[in-house]
Amino acid sequence: MKAIIFLLLVLGVFLFGDSQTATKQTTKETVRTIWTTDDSKAFARDKLSEWQNKQWSCLNRLWGKESAWNPRAYNKVRVMGKHAGGIPQLLGLDPKTPPTYQIERGLNYIYYRYGTPCHAWVYWKQNGWY
Repeated sequence: MKAIIFLLLVLGVFLFGDSQTATKQTTKETVRTIWTTDDSKAFARDKLSEWQNKQWSCLNRLWGKESAWNPRAYNKVRVMGKHAGGIPQLLGLDPKTPPTYQIERGLNYIYYRYGTPCHAWVYWKQNGWY
């Protein structure tokens, strides 16, 4: 019985203690020591995720306009003697190429020429091609 009373007293002090004292003791130093390396990594991952979502949106629009994401898309108009084909509509890309390879080649082209899908999308909007 004494143990139960003791636990209730401890719980009461914990729940109904002076919360203002705890608030006053919170400082920037406390916040700095609470923030961990894992917190930094999680924050960076969230920011990267936001960036990736934006890049995905641009890529989705870009290739949606180019081929409607159809791996068999084929442009009969020749540019520099070659037809454009596949999902990314790259010159010389055979629509019979597996979609995964089409996507890898298209992404490599975007990163090499424009840096990001959003930069490629901006260029496409200005010129009608990328």
